Amino acid sequence: MRFLPTIGVLALAAAAFLTLQPVPDARASGTACYEIYGEVRDLGQGWTHIVVVENNCDYWLQCSVWTNVDPQPPAMITIGPDMSERAQIASNAEEKEFKSYGSCRRK
Repeated sequence: MRFLPTIGVLALAAAAFLTLQPVPDARASGTACYEIYGEVRDLGQGWTHIVVVENNCDYWLQCSVWTNVDPQPPAMITIGPDMSERAQIASNAEEKEFKSYGSCRRK
């Protein structure tokens, strides 16, 4: 029985490992042309949570946005180039602090 030399086995293992690594998307690499963040407004008896999308792309975006406080259903935003759009996610929320999330794709 023949065995591959040790270097050959290591090369095959490294090649298999590299093919399984995920490719980062534009947001992860820091090259996205849009930004998603949250704003909060005091209503006196609660808080309004707003998610903002700023589109610095040269094309329209279709985005779904949500927060950790109110994750479902996500709000849908269609936004043109060099524009910003706001989506009110929660009103009269008990929590002032929240995290905003979103996902955008080219429309």
